[in-house]
Amino acid sequence: MASNGLPTNHIASKLGLGKSTVSMVLQNLLPDHPILSAGHPTKLSSTDQHCILLQIAFGKVSNAVQATTHINSIIQNVVSSQTVRNLLKQHSFKAVTMEKKSHYLR
Repeated sequence: MASNGLPTNHIASKLGLGKSTVSMVLQNLLPDHPILSAGHPTKLSSTDQHCILLQIAFGKVSNAVQATTHINSIIQNVVSSQTVRNLLKQHSFKAVTMEKKSHYLR
């Protein structure tokens, strides 16, 4: 069934077994069988991520909102600034906090 391209959860439901059990058996019997990762696909390709990181590193953009505006002008699917912030956090970029200035004159 797996060699026909049937997903693990369909095989498990037809055989009355758990998905984990079917997955372990498939790994033992078919070592070349692809293991799919859980979750949703990334919104930014590795090339898009690299582009954003270079823009920040070379100082062409100074924050995540500017990087989002730049990347959204290039790619078809729109990403949020939070997605760009998460990318920067994964690559150990730190946000610089500005020092508060007093509005009062002395």
